[in-house]
Amino acid sequence: MIDLIEVFDRAETGPLTSETDYYMKRYVPKLAEVIARYGIKWDKQTIVNTDDELTDNVFSAAVDLLAEAGAYCPETNRVMEFTRDEILTACAQAPTSATFGEGRERKAMRGRRPDTTDDRPWVHVGGGIYTTDEQVFVDTVEKMASFSIVDSVSVPSILHIRGKDARVRSPQEVLATIKTVRLAREGILRSGRVGLPIINGISAASQPASMFAATYPDFGLRPSDGFLIDFLSEMVVGYEALQKVAFYNTIGANIGSTSTPLFGGYAGGAEGVAVTATCYMIMGNLIMRGTYHYNAPLHSKLHLSSTKPLIWAIALSNAAVGRNMGYPMVNLPYLGGGSGTKQYHYEMACYMLAVVTSGGNVFSGHPAMAVQPDSLVPDDHRFHAEIGLAAARLTRAEAEPICQKLFPLFGDKLKEPDKGLTFQEVYDPRTKRIVNADYQRVMDEVREELAGMGLEVPVS
Repeated sequence: MIDLIEVFDRAETGPLTSETDYYMKRYVPKLAEVIARYGIKWDKQTIVNTDDELTDNVFSAAVDLLAEAGAYCPETNRVMEFTRDEILTACAQAPTSATFGEGRERKAMRGRRPDTTDDRPWVHVGGGIYTTDEQVFVDTVEKMASFSIVDSVSVPSILHIRGKDARVRSPQEVLATIKTVRLAREGILRSGRVGLPIINGISAASQPASMFAATYPDFGLRPSDGFLIDFLSEMVVGYEALQKVAFYNTIGANIGSTSTPLFGGYAGGAEGVAVTATCYMIMGNLIMRGTYHYNAPLHSKLHLSSTKPLIWAIALSNAAVGRNMGYPMVNLPYLGGGSGTKQYHYEMACYMLAVVTSGGNVFSGHPAMAVQPDSLVPDDHRFHAEIGLAAARLTRAEAEPICQKLFPLFGDKLKEPDKGLTFQEVYDPRTKRIVNADYQRVMDEVREELAGMGLEVPVS
């Protein structure tokens, strides 16, 4: 595989073009061309694809897209070009496992193949949702980390310094990022699992300086945690991302390449999202030297992941990479329903059935499109992790009919989702036990409904 300095040089020496011309003359027409070339088509009904020829064609189309369109660096206005041989070599040499954590919590996340029913997927819970109170932040992290089935956590964001939120890219943001990782470590320490990894970086950090500060050895993230690096827009690789690549590779950290192709944007519809999401995972290894990937396609207007075409596309990209590359991944869902609602549980079950059976690992994901403060309710995330582990015992063909039963239960609500609960509305502030009887009742009812559909979800 080409070395890292050569990757950086491609951002300096590639063909010069404007961003508009890159999209209009390269990415958009090439994406349409490779979709047609390989006959990639969604039938508008299927949620979980079981056609392996289509799956492999998506992977081939993703290779062609990167070889023929390249990636774009906006700071230099140049296209980062890679040959087909360079791309295929990177795919062949991609990591198939990533090791996280310290001490007894140290273990490996593995790339998974679709329809593998005899291995336990990695279980990741949490999200970067804004938390209004330091005590709620620590309590949320502690409770999520305490669940024995959990292998890693995403920690919330907390931006306020002396009563007001830190301005993005300000000196206060650096302090807020340091504060976030300190509080996260305290919550994990209280759980009794001091070595448990944090693999979403620090969501309060918008700039490299903040993330670099958060790695200070006395209190910060460890190389055995996970550090996210985002692609910008479609196929855009900015200098800030490459700065992080340079630093994280120097300290030997786990890099989580992260992508959010937009349904209804330049990526187009379900077919374009499937190909582009797969291409990002190839780029995550080749350009960012990632050890795992955050796959997070979104609807450009609804700002969520749980529409039927998106679930199909996300699951298909999982299967394409699982069959042809083996790069470890989790899928980050943004769901419409609020915490503790039946809609949220139905969306998560449908999503989990599709992506886990298609080769993804388990990630519990965001309620209320990640915009409601204090909406990380840990017992939701344990329940959803249990759903993911139950889904891992099924094949794609077994998951598809259950998804078809689930989708009508939430599909019509995605434009106006059900409102949910906050951490404070569910738990006793002293004991952290559930005191909201309706919250527990809803979860129990959904567990029974899933069993009636053919998905037995044991309590962990």
